[in-house]
Order: sequence, then C-alpha cells, then structure tokens
Amino acid sequence: MKDLKKNLYIRLYLTALLLTMPFGAILYKLAVLQWVEGPELKASIEKQIIRYHTIPPVRGNIYSSDQKLLATSMPLFDIYFDPLAVSREIWSNEIDALAEKLSKYGRSKREWLTLLNSSRIAKHRYVKLLDNIAFSEVQQIKNFPVFRYGKFKGGLIVEQESFRKMPMSGVAERTIGYSSADRGQTGLEGAFDTWLKGKEGKRWMQMMAKGHWKPINNGWDEDPENGYDVVSTIDTRMQDILHHELLSTLQYYEADHGTAVLMEVKTGKIKALVNLGRTENGNYGEILNYAIWESTEPGSTFKLLTTLILLEDNKADTSTTIDIANGSWTFYDRVVTESNFSEKGASENFGSITLARAFEQSSNVAFARLVFENYRDNPAQFVDKLYKIGLHKPLNFEIKGETPPKIPHPDDRDQWSGITLPWMAFGYQTSFTPLQLLTVYNAVANNGVMVKPYIVEEIRKNKKTIRQFGPTVLNPSICSQKTLDKLKVLLTNVVKQGTAKHLYNPQIKLAGKTGTAKLDYWKDKGSRKYRSSFAGFFPADNPQYSIIVVVDKPNAEKAYYGSRVAAPVAARAALAVISLSPTKPFELLNTSTKAEASSHQKIQPKYEHIVMQLRKGQMPDLTGIPMSLALSTLENEGYRVSATGAGRVAWQYPMPQAAISKAMMVELKSYNR
Repeated sequence: MKDLKKNLYIRLYLTALLLTMPFGAILYKLAVLQWVEGPELKASIEKQIIRYHTIPPVRGNIYSSDQKLLATSMPLFDIYFDPLAVSREIWSNEIDALAEKLSKYGRSKREWLTLLNSSRIAKHRYVKLLDNIAFSEVQQIKNFPVFRYGKFKGGLIVEQESFRKMPMSGVAERTIGYSSADRGQTGLEGAFDTWLKGKEGKRWMQMMAKGHWKPINNGWDEDPENGYDVVSTIDTRMQDILHHELLSTLQYYEADHGTAVLMEVKTGKIKALVNLGRTENGNYGEILNYAIWESTEPGSTFKLLTTLILLEDNKADTSTTIDIANGSWTFYDRVVTESNFSEKGASENFGSITLARAFEQSSNVAFARLVFENYRDNPAQFVDKLYKIGLHKPLNFEIKGETPPKIPHPDDRDQWSGITLPWMAFGYQTSFTPLQLLTVYNAVANNGVMVKPYIVEEIRKNKKTIRQFGPTVLNPSICSQKTLDKLKVLLTNVVKQGTAKHLYNPQIKLAGKTGTAKLDYWKDKGSRKYRSSFAGFFPADNPQYSIIVVVDKPNAEKAYYGSRVAAPVAARAALAVISLSPTKPFELLNTSTKAEASSHQKIQPKYEHIVMQLRKGQMPDLTGIPMSLALSTLENEGYRVSATGAGRVAWQYPMPQAAISKAMMVELKSYNR
C-alpha cells in the first residue's frame, strides 16, 4: 500500500513538473526580454519607427563676373497634412472651405472632401496633398481655411525640395556643369562642389502609415548650412557673343564640333568659354568641354613656338631666306607640302622666301627645313626649349578633365623618329588642348609673362567675400623682349597681309595665326577631314584679350582652312567685344565698302539714334549692321534676341518703327557671310 502511494506521489510530482516547466520557460524568456534583450530590441524598433533624416541644404549660386546668375537652386515644396491635429470645431467649420480652395489643384471639391475625411477617419497623420509647389503658392496655401492655424492646430506640413536651374539655358552649359550622384561631376559645379554643396542638417522623423515619414519637433533638429556662392570670371555678354559666332559657323560649315575661348591678357581670367558639338538630332549643344579635354595636333598655330625658338637661339631672323622650291620637300621617305599655297595660285609663293613671309603665308616647307637643318644634330636643343617654357606641364585648370600636353623627346626612342623634328616644326607630332595653346599666345600678348588661366574670381557667403582668387604666374618670361617684339609684328602681319588678310580691319587690330591640321593623315592619305583654328589677341598694339577658335571637321566642300573657317569667328567676336565699350561701339564697324569708309564718321550718331529708339520702345532699322554688333546692342539694352547666321543683318522682326517691349523676342537673320 505504501509503495502504491509512493508511486502515485512520484507521478503527481512528475506531472506537476512537466506542467510547470513551460511556464517557467515563459517566465525566463520574459525576464530575458525585459532585462537582457529588451533595451536592444526597443532601440531597434524605435530606429525603425523614429529616426534621424537628413535635411539637404540649399546649394550655392554660380554667378558671372557681371553678376548674372549662371546656376541657382530653385526651391519647390511638397504639402502634407495631419488631419488628427485639427480640432473637431475647426474641422466642422472650415473643412468644406478648404476643399473648395484645393479644388484648383487637379481634383474636384468632392474628391478633396472624400480624401480629407477618409484620412481623418483612418487616423492617418501624414497625408500627401500636393508636390512641386512654388514658394509664392505656398504662401497662399498657408492662408487657406484650416491651414491658416499652422502646423499644430491646422495640420499643415510643408517640406522643401530644390532643383538646379541655369538661367542662360544652353549657353555655357558645359562650363557650368553639374554635380550629382547619378551623372557625376563636371564644370564649375563639380570643381567647386565642396563650397557649393553646404552642410546637411538633421531632423527627427516618425514613420507613419504607408511608409511615410512625419517630422517630430523635439528641439533636437540640426539646421542645414546653405552652400557658398561662386563668382566666375565669365562675362555673359562676351559668352553670348562667342557662343553665337561659333554656333553660326558650325551650322554653316556643317562641322562636327568646335570650341572658342576668350581670355583677359593681363590676368588670365576666362571671359568666355564655348564648347559646341553635334547632338543626336543634328543640332549643336554643350556636350563635352573640348577646350580643356581635347588634346590634338595644333597644326600651323604651333609655328609661333617654332619661330620663337629659332629667334631665341639665333638660328634665324625674320629676314632669313629659305628655299621652298616648288612647294614640297622630301625628308627621308616623307614629303612635306604646302597646305594652302595652291589656294592662292601664285607662283611667286615658291622659291626663296624670308622667315617673316613664311610665317605670314604659313609655309610648312620653310619651317620644316629651318628646324631640320639647324637642329638635326641636336634635336633635344629644340625640344628642351619647349620644356623650358613649361609647355610640357598641364595647366591644372580648376575644371576637371584636362588632358596633359604631349611633346615627344629625342631621348624617348618609342616616340621619336627621323621625321619627328621636321614635322613638329609645322604643328604635327605634338599635342595640346586649345586652352594650353591659348596660354602661350596670351603670354606673347602679355610681354612674355605666362599666366595661368582661371575661371573663378571669388567665393561668397551672404554677399561677403570669403576667398578671392587672382593671377598666377607660370613663367615670368617665356623669351627675350627682342623676340617678343618680332613675334608681335609677325602675328599682326598675318592678319594685315598674310593668310587672314581678308579679315584685316584697322579699327580692330587683330593679331594671330591661322592653322589647318589634317586629320587621320597617318592612315588615310586622301583624308578630307581637317581641324581649322585661329589663335591670337586684340588690339594688336595694346592687347586686352587673347582668343582661340577651333572648328573640327568642317565640310571640306565649303572650306576647311583656318583662315576661312575659324579666323572669321575670332574677327567678328573681337569686333563685338570691343563694341561693348560704352564710348565708341559703332565706330568699329567693318568698313567693307568705300562708301562705308567715307561715311565712317557718321556712324556714331546713327548708333546713338538706334539706342535712343530702343529706349523709347521703338524698333530701329538694323539692316546692314554686323550681326555681332546688333546682338550686343540689343542685349545691352535688355532685349531678348534670336539670331540666325552671321555677317550683316539682312532681315529683322519686328519691322522698323514698330513698337516693342523687353518681353518680346527680336529676330534677326543674315543671308551673307
């Protein structure tokens, strides 16, 4: 009997133990959750429901040197609503009126009422109502019924976004550039991103229904710090002039792409930088920054450097004569020929000519012979002069993407051959970007001082200068003053009596060198692809600006010489830039006829009359006036202009004497070049 009872108790104890074990386990787990895992889990849940969100700052503006906006952040706003924040009294009295006000935003009054009431019933606290609303509209919305009580009583939540806008549209687009996670960084936006982007702020946000996040005002928010403003050296008037001149030339000659740069001689400030390439639809746009990225054989514009070295080493003088035979000369197994003497068709171009005349006429044979005969035993002497000037180094320009220059050296047998030296003499075998080559021409204009090109003047915060940039000297003297004086005369004579003599205008006094480089010559002897260029400065007797124009692959059936394609762009741009002076703009007209020349002194009163008409709101007669001058005059007076072609104005709208306003678009066309 006792054994039976004992067994029964054992079974009861075991049963009780089995029944209490799960409860013990549960109690143990609860204890662990409460005191061990609890804090970590709580933090994890809170992190999912309540957490910091970053507040993007307003990106700084980019300005031109004449204080025009090149890039700015335009604020846009999203409107959210917390219906539970609104009292029953306000809701019943004003919700109908709110729906009426909202009815102009894409939904009917009934649809808005349904959305607002259903959101309140469903206890949603973060309902998106509107997006991409302008600041002026937000100010009106804040006064709507219900919303007029603010965030805590009216449930109104306003969140700001922003987008980047370029007020000048496609003009200087590649120079201004962009900076984004998906597209990368280019132009000024990329180069000065550290200054422009500002510092992000932080805001506590609570997750609501459907994954929406609602801000929580707990006093722990960190306000964003807006970005600094960047003031560039670009002059919008000069940029516009150079843009339209290059664009009209690319269109007329059906070229692949082109670039043009205008630089202030004394300082190295870039006043205009244009890069235009053919787009998929056949138009032209700012696709790539050819001026700082595209490194190519310069062609005859390199002859300035060849002449500099010959003069400095006393290997030749401007009066030195060279036999160019019948316009061709053989070096080893290769033949150098004149590129443009056949265009003139004059036998007097052949035979013996002076170095000065060879420069003016851009003789390939003369320069190849002079350099080969004077340096073939010591080619390093010639190349080292280029290195001494500093042409082998990149400019380290602010905008990213510069391609380093290429100058082969005799010590590098992989890059040097028997024809390298003579071919280098007239612009092949080496490689430079347009901006690198312009820097050399600018140094000649600047009495031998080679300054670094730069494109940003200062960094500002709330209109206060934080950092200022200025000229940087790369080489205090690229050659002797004696050589400089001779080079300036040679460059002036190219326009006065050389390859660009058809552009000579005593009022502009443009100096420079034309260039025509054949492309793909190493693989296709019959190639009809060319690169036309012009580099120089103006006015020749007192240089203020240097300029380079490069046009790639013009239609060879129309023209391809630098003198015919690129140089006219520089001449017209120089004329228009000089006309920006408030004193004597129209007296700089190109007097292409004797009648114009004889009446030249009467042009100034005509200009004053045109300006007077514009200021009175009356359209003047612009026919016969150079397109560049017409453009600059209208835009200086605040009018918008659409121009087609170059040369002189042949057609205009509105017609003369018509009433005009600055809200209208003035259209100008030119049928002659």
